[in-house]
Amino acid sequence: MRNYYYSKLKKEEKQKIKEQYKKEYGKSDFQKRLVRLAIYSIIGFLFSIFLVVYSVVKQQDIMSNLLIAIPLFIAALIFAIGRHYAKLTVLNKIALKEKN
Repeated sequence: MRNYYYSKLKKEEKQKIKEQYKKEYGKSDFQKRLVRLAIYSIIGFLFSIFLVVYSVVKQQDIMSNLLIAIPLFIAALIFAIGRHYAKLTVLNKIALKEKN
């Protein structure tokens, strides 16, 4: 992962950047997309865990459920990482703007 100026800031400075982020992007399309990605990742995690637990408890179709649950878990993980990366990029851009 790249080094970001935002991650090197102190706690108080990060708080100021987050407040400015909320002012600028609070009601934007970008924020709605981030929330949607978070919801997709949570649903993906929960459903993949449900599939694994259900197949182990019922002892039916274990292999087929695992073949569905593992890619779903990986996709949910990619969504969560992508959401974090996108938000961190925007926070870093705001921090660099504040710096100059």
